[in-house]
Amino acid sequence: MYLNKEEISETKNIDSKKLEEIAQTILKDYFENIPDFTLMFVTDETIRELNKNYRETDSVTDVLSFESDGEIDPETGREYLGDIVICLEQARRQAEQSGHPVENEIALLEIHGLLHLLGYDHLDKEQHDEMWKYQNMYLDQCGIQLNRRPGEDFDF
Repeated sequence: MYLNKEEISETKNIDSKKLEEIAQTILKDYFENIPDFTLMFVTDETIRELNKNYRETDSVTDVLSFESDGEIDPETGREYLGDIVICLEQARRQAEQSGHPVENEIALLEIHGLLHLLGYDHLDKEQHDEMWKYQNMYLDQCGIQLNRRPGEDFDF
């Protein structure tokens, strides 16, 4: 996992070891040789621009995932899954609103982003239910406690 925390100075408090452990827990279920991915933390402004450019939605969101096309990292020789972009400001707002630590919200967003990189989506109820089954399983497996179950606000 490549962690890009340069854009926001407050990211120095993020527990990158815990995020690495979460990624390893998930990826070992899918791969014999753990692939690489990039985890980036950005501002509201940056994620809004990415959301506008890539999803044609002009709003702030909490997490975006960008799958690679089966690239191989030339430095490691490992498969490169893609990029996960987390809006730290939105994660803070969601954590505050839910009444749990921001670290737990970031873990949720990492799990959610990784599941997208693994091919899961939530475009319809069936996809949503499958993705959330795995998301909740990994939240439990990693000991991440939230004061809400994510995805309960989806309407199909």
